[in-house]
Amino acid sequence: MRFRFQLERMLSFVRVRETMKKLEISTLVQKLNVLEDRRNSLRNNVNELLGKQREKLESGTEWLGFLSQKIERDSKETLKIERMIRKEKEDLENKRYELGVISMRRKGLESLKEKRLNEFKLDERRKLQKRLDQNYQLLKGKAS
Repeated sequence: MRFRFQLERMLSFVRVRETMKKLEISTLVQKLNVLEDRRNSLRNNVNELLGKQREKLESGTEWLGFLSQKIERDSKETLKIERMIRKEKEDLENKRYELGVISMRRKGLESLKEKRLNEFKLDERRKLQKRLDQNYQLLKGKAS
């Protein structure tokens, strides 16, 4: 007789969900890294522009308007990206929590499968031993 785990489909489904959740997390991490790189780039750009603005103040005021507008735009974009980063981090934490729940379910099903397999093997050994005992009794009875 062959072992058949009745919840095998559910286990397969949970494994697929776990893999999909891991892919979602990976995508969010990549997106978060891109946003953080962009934010850091904007911050560096703002600091660089502020340094140039100081230099221009010493030499003349013709570039001050342009530099001020650029600094303001980059600062606003930095704030916008920081809000996006916070949102992505929240999403990432939610996905990680969901992955934890799915992983626990998978581990539980795998543990149940292992337990049932062990019970099945034990039952098969008992049946085999019983058949061997019966055969022995038959042979012993015929020999006497």
